[in-house]
Amino acid sequence: MSDLDAVLHKAHWLLQHKKISEAENQLIEVIRRDPQNAQAFCLLARCKYEQRKFKEGIDAIETAIALAADVDYYHYLLSFGYYQAGRHQEAIERLNTAIRLNPYAADYFGLLSLILLEEKDFKKALSAANEGLAIDGENITCLNARSTAQNKLQQTDDAMETMRNALDKDPENDFTHATIGWNLLEKGKNKEAALHFKEALRINPELEGARTGLKEALKSRIPPYKWLLQYSFWINNKGKNARWIIPIGIYIAVRVIFSASGNEEQGAGMFGMVVLGAYLLFATTSWIINPLANFFLLFNRDGKYALTANEKLNSILFVVAFGCAILLALTGWILSYRGVPPESWLAAALVAFSLGLPLGHMSFPLRLSQNHKLQWYAIGLVVFGCISLALLLFAPLDLIYGALIAYGIAFVLYTWLSALLPR
Repeated sequence: MSDLDAVLHKAHWLLQHKKISEAENQLIEVIRRDPQNAQAFCLLARCKYEQRKFKEGIDAIETAIALAADVDYYHYLLSFGYYQAGRHQEAIERLNTAIRLNPYAADYFGLLSLILLEEKDFKKALSAANEGLAIDGENITCLNARSTAQNKLQQTDDAMETMRNALDKDPENDFTHATIGWNLLEKGKNKEAALHFKEALRINPELEGARTGLKEALKSRIPPYKWLLQYSFWINNKGKNARWIIPIGIYIAVRVIFSASGNEEQGAGMFGMVVLGAYLLFATTSWIINPLANFFLLFNRDGKYALTANEKLNSILFVVAFGCAILLALTGWILSYRGVPPESWLAAALVAFSLGLPLGHMSFPLRLSQNHKLQWYAIGLVVFGCISLALLLFAPLDLIYGALIAYGIAFVLYTWLSALLPR
């Protein structure tokens, strides 16, 4: 074994034992001495993936492919990086190349199935998982992908059988427990789901999918949150475009019903009011339920450990905004008995309450660069809202009426953007 081969072997051992920084240092030394070493770039890509630096990992594995384009595993690794970066079509293309070079690797079909699940193509996802299992009937990735696809296709009994099979093959697999948890959660079985998420986190405390699932399962104990979560599963299973088509369709339908009923007899008008009220209740609940449920998790034995620091701060800021809104409304009500017009105070209460929405969903700590569009909009809305709040408390209402209208329009636009844009 040459000197460089020994260093590569050591780097691989360090990577397997999660000593990522040490492995990366070894690989950088190999690349410095041999810039044409494709295997070193491959291992470096894996190090970057472990650190969730997917762009750097993609760059490294692309270099490996440029040096050795006929190695199927390199194309598989590049596909995995694209998958993690949300570049699904490129990931599928690379997987097809890997499968063409080596059609007998079950893991390739397993990853293909996972990507197709993200693309909401559940039938093709099931087919890909089955192809992988035809090669290796015990492949955990394929078993998990198949159970999820079956669950999405309402093949509940088959999904349960696949999940039991996966657990029999490897009862200590964290990915399997997390997959079972999500499948159970989608069926509304939040207590059973929580048990599997806890087991997944016992096996692997760093598994983010299980941590997220546990939060959702615990919050599903609150009935409104459970109903909205089931709606979220339903709408996501309808396809990629349903996320914005269905809410817009519901809004248009409500507007049509309300407008039509306003021109009819009193009973129809009441029906329109009921429909509009139900829609507004649904919309308001969907805006506030997540940070509010997270606040309750702060006092839950399991939930407080599942929440991230950002989610904890979001929930606290939301409750602070909500508390300020109540305080302002009560102040206006008390002052009204002393002859002071309460309109400014009530308007200030509404503004304070509305600020809870961006504060409950923003990313912290705040940055001056590399923010996504919704984050920039949320920051701007909070600044605009705070200015409006200050004006309401120190300036006559009639002088700032235009600014309040502008803020209201900006807030409504934010509610739509938060539903339509990815975070």
